Amino acid sequence: MGYLVMIKKQCEKCVNDSTVKNIKFNENGLCSFCEAYQQIEEKIHDYNYLEKLFISKLHLGEGNYKYDVALGFSGGKDSTYVLYKLVKTYNLKVIAYTLDNGFLTEEAKRKIDSIVKYLNVEHEYVVYDQEILKRIYHRIVGKFLSPCLACSFLGYAAMINYASKVNARVGMHGRSIYQMLRGFDGTNNDIFAPFILNGLKKTSEEELNNFYNSLLEKIGKLVDKKLESEIKKIVLIDSLKNGYREFISYFLYHPYDKDEIINFLEKNTPWRVESEEEHFDCSIHNGALYLKDLIQKRSHLMPEYSVMIREKKLKKEEALNILEKRVPKEKAIPEIKKLARYANLNYNFLMFKAKIYSKRWW
Repeated sequence: MGYLVMIKKQCEKCVNDSTVKNIKFNENGLCSFCEAYQQIEEKIHDYNYLEKLFISKLHLGEGNYKYDVALGFSGGKDSTYVLYKLVKTYNLKVIAYTLDNGFLTEEAKRKIDSIVKYLNVEHEYVVYDQEILKRIYHRIVGKFLSPCLACSFLGYAAMINYASKVNARVGMHGRSIYQMLRGFDGTNNDIFAPFILNGLKKTSEEELNNFYNSLLEKIGKLVDKKLESEIKKIVLIDSLKNGYREFISYFLYHPYDKDEIINFLEKNTPWRVESEEEHFDCSIHNGALYLKDLIQKRSHLMPEYSVMIREKKLKKEEALNILEKRVPKEKAIPEIKKLARYANLNYNFLMFKAKIYSKRWW
């Protein structure tokens, strides 16, 4: 009896292949992510329009606000650059805040404290009850084996809430365009796609309320209703009381270039590259990446490099070479064990489940 052998199909333009969830290919071999990108490509590069839209959102609504912007600040290069630009270029009153989810590194804290002092900006570490955080990580990691997904749900909810808590006109984050568009396929499959679509247009207060309520419903369907309820009651308490504020990305309206950002920061601020350029703020990042690579049997970063190709920041051949690299097992395993302890999950169970998921991935 023969066996069915699955052959990976790769997009003609980017490096996405058939291991990417919900991917489809048209008759020309172009993937659905490339097709979705083409629908917004002109708009996300019309920086004259985007600058005007950005300014309009900074002055959205009437009323007295204590701050112009509440900025999620990790101490990384991107959020540091955004903080500098908001304060020095746009002359805005900004409050920065950092979600301490239990995995924030000492290097990140050191950089955060240095930059907010240098720019003379108010800053707060947002800390939730550890038992609540552990329950959230237990449910999401136990189901999806992805602490990054837990951080995304928790982080976005915390950032959305914080703007309402401190009475800021808008909330803002500094995710790169590659991170934002990695799952953008023009459907409802990407739970974060509405942030992009809403960000590219003027949004009314009624639309904001409908948007956030529908997002919470998606979390309930994707994970469970208990998590949806917990996020509402604990994380979004100020938003529900004071009303939602628009939550936007700086790099949806401005060009993104990693090298230029690093050079700018090293010339104009105390910020310096130390251990690494990316994700040094998370003490379990390597473990999380290793788990996702194990499940998907390829680099989890494939969709991000595909966006870089579409953005003409990288050639396909270069991306394929980069994607051959993997997180060393000896570096990842201690971090996965740390995650397992924090989320009250068995390490052997996590690794076994990762292997099972790997067989079912595509």
